[in-house]
Amino acid sequence: MTTSRILPIINVIGCFLVTGVVIGQWIKERRVNGEIRNLRMEITSTQENYEKEHKRAETLQGDVNQLKDSIEAMAKAKVEFEASLTKDAEEHNARMQAENATVQEQTQIWQKAIADRDEVIAKLNSNLSATRARLDEAVSKLKKAGAQ
Repeated sequence: MTTSRILPIINVIGCFLVTGVVIGQWIKERRVNGEIRNLRMEITSTQENYEKEHKRAETLQGDVNQLKDSIEAMAKAKVEFEASLTKDAEEHNARMQAENATVQEQTQIWQKAIADRDEVIAKLNSNLSATRARLDEAVSKLKKAGAQ
């Protein structure tokens, strides 16, 4: 074989080898492109899930903040209610003490009035007894004078 014949054969073999390498690269590239496509779909899915979870986390954080505000408002209302209740109890106690003092004063006034009334009744009773005794004496004198 001469060089003029060997060169075309080597050339054909080289072309087949290059074609095999190109086809191998093309197949490998298609497989890699499929993997890239799958990875991009996973990335997209992961980003969507991240956004959903991020929105959910924001919503939950808002709920937590609202709950904290509600608890603080309830604690403040409790303190205010207890203060109001204490104030009302103190006012009621003061009113009751004042009313009790007034009732005691009125009771003393009534006791004095009853004692004065009893004294007047006793005087009137003694005057009535004295008047009755004089009336009885006058009636008996009249009976004696009328009998004579």
